[in-house]
Amino acid sequence: MSTPHPRVLAFDGLRGLLALAVVLSHVAALTFLPGRTQPSSFDYLLWHFGAPAVDVFFVLSGLVVARSYVRRPALWPYLAARLRRLAPLGLLGAVLGLGLARPLAASLPADLAPHGLLPILTEPLTGLDLQGVLTLGLGGWFEANRVNPPLWTLAIELYASALLPLMVWAARRWGWTALLISLPLAFGMVFVFWPLMVMPLFLLGVLLALQPPQVPARLLPLVGVLGAGVLLCRHVLGSDDAYLRWLTALGAAGVLLALEGLQPAFFQQRWAQWLGERSYALYATHFPVMVAAVWLGWNSIGVTGSGLLAVPVCLLVAHLAHHLTQGRSAQRVPRLLPEVSHD
Repeated sequence: MSTPHPRVLAFDGLRGLLALAVVLSHVAALTFLPGRTQPSSFDYLLWHFGAPAVDVFFVLSGLVVARSYVRRPALWPYLAARLRRLAPLGLLGAVLGLGLARPLAASLPADLAPHGLLPILTEPLTGLDLQGVLTLGLGGWFEANRVNPPLWTLAIELYASALLPLMVWAARRWGWTALLISLPLAFGMVFVFWPLMVMPLFLLGVLLALQPPQVPARLLPLVGVLGAGVLLCRHVLGSDDAYLRWLTALGAAGVLLALEGLQPAFFQQRWAQWLGERSYALYATHFPVMVAAVWLGWNSIGVTGSGLLAVPVCLLVAHLAHHLTQGRSAQRVPRLLPEVSHD
């Protein structure tokens, strides 16, 4: 029988800051995407907060969901609970993308921000896109940038949730060797279905949960600083290469080890916990709100200015979405299955 693991409040606070980092990176993505044009220094700084934040999300998800699963390793209740956790906000984000972001983006001047995500929102949707977005990726991969860009990671979360029991088995059987085995497998499968290339990040989180390295307390600050440096190396390298995630995931692991061991008060403050509780809602709903802000304000304060001013509105919408899908009103709905994770 596994010993229950206490909830790590520092992880909750970190989750909120990660979601905010993604929001800020999408302010830059309104006008800049790598390979399309040279970014300004401001765009460069903001853009490279997004990918590291997502990398930490993936590793953290593997960690906390694995701990929850091993406490109650019933497969079907686990899968149903994960779907219940991810689907409501994911579908809300899809509805906001289809009903708000796309129509408003289509009404903006075509040359307003030609190198960012706005023109992509006006591209025609395929049948596979619609099938994928309405099933959150389970019915087939879709180009989330044409609907609501953050939804691509939600689909990957669902794939990882389905594979997590296998990851737990592999971690228990082979320990950290499982991570080495997963890398060539992921590299080979990328040519069949590219989202599988990020599954080692979730497996890394599973290993942190089941086979955590024993780091002396005096070394935890150094591990955290080095981890943050590796995690943010994109700001130095300027690279958006997807395989760089395999390296930055190690930085994410160092940050998570340090936070769990040190429990810094900064991440446990009330505002950080409030933000952490609403992190998934913020992640799923912020981009359509940002597009609406651009639609309202581009002519007076520009695209980037509108995106920045949208951030407080995104927080408000996330608060409302959180209460709609996860708050007390949602909890009044009878639940036949236990919660599996608070990630």
